[in-house]
Amino acid sequence: MILNILFGTQSGNAKNLANTIGNLLEAEGIENHVNNMADVDPDEIHKFTSIVIVTSTYGDGEPPDDASEWMSYLKFGEVINLSHLNYAIIGLGDRYYPHFCQCGKDFDQYLSKRGAHALLDRLDCDLYFEEQYEDWLKDLIVVLKNKQQE
Repeated sequence: MILNILFGTQSGNAKNLANTIGNLLEAEGIENHVNNMADVDPDEIHKFTSIVIVTSTYGDGEPPDDASEWMSYLKFGEVINLSHLNYAIIGLGDRYYPHFCQCGKDFDQYLSKRGAHALLDRLDCDLYFEEQYEDWLKDLIVVLKNKQQE
């Protein structure tokens, strides 16, 4: 199983966190590929078995530019069955804004609606995400290692 880590970023924080997560998972023996959502056709999701989405929220709750095509695909695509897919999401945001981590929330909603299975609860991080994702990542590692043994 190869885990696909996809990021959507406006300022680079989600990219940096996705790469950090990828390196930490690799150190735990979990093979993964980290890619910008803009570089992966959304239709590729049908070939994936497990994904992690790391995304910021832009403007008034919208996805960052490089995640907008994926968001549209999942939101408006016809007859998309993702029952084969496991996913985990980290949303980055700022509680100061009314649509805090909305992009992560939306990805969670649309993936679930299409039949995908959450590996663990979505994590919504505030400005100091470096201090917030470590416990979530430890839980993800346990879940992924258990999946590898199935």
